[in-house]
Amino acid sequence: MTRLSKRKSALSFISEDTIRYRGRLRNIVVEVDRSGYTGVVRLEGTRQRFSFSFAGIYNHAVQLAVKQKQAEKRAAKREMSR
Repeated sequence: MTRLSKRKSALSFISEDTIRYRGRLRNIVVEVDRSGYTGVVRLEGTRQRFSFSFAGIYNHAVQLAVKQKQAEKRAAKREMSR
């Protein structure tokens, strides 16, 4: 397996997922820089870019999972009290 942090060139790919922006469906483009720790996400055909780090993505995913488990517990508790 190749490690992103050891790449000598930038990595860029286009996802199959689309988002409607200004009346058109646009693909999501992800560009990973040479360091492998950060990247940029943008919509195809636009100049607006949003930076991210892989550590930040991981932390956000953990927060979403915790919130989902808490919501499930609350729903189960409500069902038990009925």
